[in-house]
Amino acid sequence: MEQETGNVRLMFLRDQVGLVPSEKYPDVAADLLVEGYDSPSLRELAGHPRNDPRGASDLWVQVREQLGRPYEDDGDAQRALVRHWLQQIVDGVLDPYIGTNLILGHAWHELGQPTELNYLVVLRDDWDDMPQSREDICNKIVEAAHEVLIDW
Repeated sequence: MEQETGNVRLMFLRDQVGLVPSEKYPDVAADLLVEGYDSPSLRELAGHPRNDPRGASDLWVQVREQLGRPYEDDGDAQRALVRHWLQQIVDGVLDPYIGTNLILGHAWHELGQPTELNYLVVLRDDWDDMPQSREDICNKIVEAAHEVLIDW
């Protein structure tokens, strides 16, 4: 259950940074029920119509409250997601280009453009500028991700 809890935390963090659209909340609620989480609002949200995102958002707030999942500090949330994406890049679970886009699109600016991530920005730009070198760039992204995980 400890790994599941980590995955659930990541899901809540993704939601916090805007990566979970409200029309997906009923599906997320159903997944949480399958994982063993339960609350009255969670059950209601799992059966909520997908064409009512505003109602789903209201229920989602109640779910977070009932499950004791308050919003974390935004910086901590973004940092945790960056570390997760970096680890997935290193483990070969997440495509380096897609992972770099996630980091740059959802955390780099918000975290104040940390210098530890600057090389990933350079590599992302190289990807666009040098399509003939993309395989090499992917390898460099994986190496850079590994280095950031060690130092950050």
